[in-house]
Amino acid sequence: MAGRRSRGRLTQVLDRVPLQPPWTVPEFLGWLAEDTGRDIALSPWAGAITEPGTRCGLLLGGPTRFVIRYDASRSVRHQRQQIFHEVGHILCRHPGEAFRPTEGTLTEGLSLDGIEYMMRRTTFDSPTEAEAELVGTHLAVLSRGPIELDAHGELHRIASTFDALR
Repeated sequence: MAGRRSRGRLTQVLDRVPLQPPWTVPEFLGWLAEDTGRDIALSPWAGAITEPGTRCGLLLGGPTRFVIRYDASRSVRHQRQQIFHEVGHILCRHPGEAFRPTEGTLTEGLSLDGIEYMMRRTTFDSPTEAEAELVGTHLAVLSRGPIELDAHGELHRIASTFDALR
Protein backbone atom coordinates (compact mmCIF):
# COMPACT_ATOMS: atom_id res chain seq x y z
CA MET A 1 0.00 0.00 0.00
CA ALA A 2 2.79 2.46 0.89
CA GLY A 3 4.56 1.63 -2.39
CA ARG A 4 1.44 2.47 -4.39
CA ARG A 5 1.11 5.80 -2.56
CA SER A 6 4.78 6.56 -3.24
CA ARG A 7 4.41 5.84 -6.96
CA GLY A 8 1.26 7.95 -7.11
CA ARG A 9 2.96 10.84 -5.34
CA LEU A 10 6.01 10.51 -7.62
CA THR A 11 3.81 10.63 -10.71
CA GLN A 12 1.93 13.63 -9.33
CA VAL A 13 5.17 15.55 -8.70
CA LEU A 14 6.82 14.57 -12.01
CA ASP A 15 3.70 15.45 -14.01
CA ARG A 16 4.19 19.10 -12.95
CA VAL A 17 7.56 19.26 -14.73
CA PRO A 18 7.05 20.62 -18.28
CA LEU A 19 10.66 20.05 -19.41
CA GLN A 20 11.70 17.48 -21.97
CA PRO A 21 14.43 15.17 -20.64
CA PRO A 22 17.29 14.89 -20.60
CA TRP A 23 17.73 18.25 -18.94
CA THR A 24 20.72 19.87 -17.35
CA VAL A 25 20.83 21.03 -13.76
CA PRO A 26 20.81 24.72 -14.85
CA GLU A 27 17.79 24.18 -17.14
CA PHE A 28 15.85 22.43 -14.40
CA LEU A 29 16.75 25.03 -11.77
CA GLY A 30 15.73 27.80 -14.19
CA TRP A 31 12.29 26.23 -14.55
CA LEU A 32 12.04 25.61 -10.80
CA ALA A 33 12.92 29.25 -10.04
CA GLU A 34 10.19 30.37 -12.40
CA ASP A 35 7.73 27.87 -10.94
CA THR A 36 8.40 28.80 -7.30
CA GLY A 37 9.03 32.51 -7.82
CA ARG A 38 12.28 32.18 -5.85
CA ASP A 39 15.91 32.47 -6.83
CA ILE A 40 17.78 29.18 -6.62
CA ALA A 41 21.51 29.17 -6.02
CA LEU A 42 23.89 26.23 -6.10
CA SER A 43 26.68 26.46 -3.58
CA PRO A 44 29.30 23.75 -3.19
CA TRP A 45 30.48 23.26 0.36
CA ALA A 46 33.19 25.76 1.23
CA GLY A 47 36.27 25.23 3.32
CA ALA A 48 38.44 22.23 3.92
CA ILE A 49 36.96 18.86 4.70
CA THR A 50 38.81 16.14 6.51
CA GLU A 51 37.49 13.26 4.40
CA PRO A 52 36.49 13.79 0.76
CA GLY A 53 32.96 12.70 -0.10
CA THR A 54 31.56 12.96 3.43
CA ARG A 55 29.18 15.88 2.97
CA CYS A 56 25.55 15.46 1.99
CA GLY A 57 23.33 17.99 0.28
CA LEU A 58 21.59 20.70 2.26
CA LEU A 59 18.67 22.99 1.39
CA LEU A 60 18.44 26.45 2.91
CA GLY A 61 15.39 28.56 2.15
CA GLY A 62 13.41 31.67 2.74
CA PRO A 63 10.63 33.66 1.12
CA THR A 64 12.69 34.79 -1.88
CA ARG A 65 15.40 32.17 -2.41
CA PHE A 66 16.68 28.66 -2.01
CA VAL A 67 20.33 27.69 -1.60
CA ILE A 68 21.35 24.13 -2.39
CA ARG A 69 24.67 23.00 -0.95
CA TYR A 70 26.35 19.94 -2.44
CA ASP A 71 29.66 18.12 -2.31
CA ALA A 72 31.77 19.16 -5.32
CA SER A 73 34.39 16.52 -4.43
CA ARG A 74 31.98 13.80 -5.58
CA SER A 75 31.46 12.64 -9.16
CA VAL A 76 29.24 14.80 -11.37
CA ARG A 77 26.61 12.05 -11.25
CA HIS A 78 26.64 12.10 -7.45
CA GLN A 79 26.54 15.90 -7.41
CA ARG A 80 23.40 15.77 -9.58
CA GLN A 81 21.89 13.22 -7.19
CA GLN A 82 22.53 15.47 -4.19
CA ILE A 83 21.14 18.53 -5.97
CA PHE A 84 18.02 16.78 -7.24
CA HIS A 85 17.38 15.26 -3.81
CA GLU A 86 17.16 18.82 -2.45
CA VAL A 87 14.99 19.78 -5.44
CA GLY A 88 12.74 16.87 -4.42
CA HIS A 89 12.15 18.60 -1.08
CA ILE A 90 11.17 21.79 -2.91
CA LEU A 91 8.84 20.03 -5.35
CA CYS A 92 7.21 18.01 -2.57
CA ARG A 93 6.83 21.21 -0.51
CA HIS A 94 8.42 19.68 2.56
CA PRO A 95 8.55 22.10 5.47
CA GLY A 96 12.01 22.88 6.70
CA GLU A 97 13.10 23.38 10.26
CA ALA A 98 13.34 26.96 11.48
CA PHE A 99 16.90 28.19 11.17
CA ARG A 100 18.52 31.42 12.28
CA PRO A 101 21.76 31.30 10.35
CA THR A 102 25.03 32.38 11.81
CA GLU A 103 28.52 32.16 10.40
CA GLY A 104 29.59 28.55 10.66
CA THR A 105 30.18 25.31 8.81
CA LEU A 106 26.67 25.11 7.32
CA THR A 107 26.72 28.66 5.99
CA GLU A 108 30.41 29.24 5.24
CA GLY A 109 30.77 31.39 2.14
CA LEU A 110 27.05 32.23 1.85
CA SER A 111 25.08 35.43 2.14
CA LEU A 112 22.74 34.87 5.09
CA ASP A 113 20.11 37.34 3.88
CA GLY A 114 16.64 35.83 3.72
CA ILE A 115 17.56 32.38 5.04
CA GLU A 116 14.83 31.24 7.43
CA TYR A 117 14.79 27.44 7.33
CA MET A 118 16.75 24.42 6.28
CA MET A 119 16.23 20.83 5.27
CA ARG A 120 18.98 18.50 6.39
CA ARG A 121 19.11 14.81 6.87
CA THR A 122 18.95 13.89 10.54
CA THR A 123 17.62 10.42 9.82
CA PHE A 124 17.65 8.32 6.68
CA ASP A 125 14.26 6.70 7.17
CA SER A 126 11.88 9.64 7.58
CA PRO A 127 8.98 9.88 5.11
CA THR A 128 10.18 13.25 3.78
CA GLU A 129 13.71 11.96 3.16
CA ALA A 130 12.40 8.84 1.43
CA GLU A 131 10.10 10.94 -0.77
CA ALA A 132 12.83 13.45 -1.65
CA GLU A 133 15.19 10.58 -2.47
CA LEU A 134 12.63 8.92 -4.75
CA VAL A 135 11.79 12.15 -6.59
CA GLY A 136 15.42 13.28 -6.66
CA THR A 137 16.64 9.97 -8.08
CA HIS A 138 14.09 10.07 -10.90
CA LEU A 139 15.04 13.66 -11.75
CA ALA A 140 18.78 12.92 -11.58
CA VAL A 141 18.43 9.90 -13.88
CA LEU A 142 16.69 12.12 -16.43
CA SER A 143 19.47 14.72 -16.31
CA ARG A 144 22.75 14.95 -18.19
CA GLY A 145 25.80 17.13 -18.39
CA PRO A 146 27.89 19.08 -15.95
CA ILE A 147 26.61 21.17 -13.07
CA GLU A 148 27.92 24.47 -14.46
CA LEU A 149 25.45 27.08 -15.58
CA ASP A 150 26.68 27.03 -19.18
CA ALA A 151 25.78 23.36 -19.77
CA HIS A 152 23.92 23.01 -23.08
CA GLY A 153 20.83 20.87 -22.56
CA GLU A 154 19.86 20.91 -26.22
CA LEU A 155 23.07 19.05 -27.08
CA HIS A 156 22.30 16.36 -24.50
CA ARG A 157 18.76 15.95 -25.89
CA ILE A 158 20.14 15.58 -29.43
CA ALA A 159 22.72 13.04 -28.24
CA SER A 160 20.04 11.08 -26.36
CA THR A 161 18.24 10.36 -29.65
CA PHE A 162 21.36 8.54 -30.85
CA ASP A 163 21.56 6.57 -27.59
CA ALA A 164 18.07 5.25 -28.31
CA LEU A 165 19.22 3.95 -31.72
CA ARG A 166 21.97 1.74 -30.28
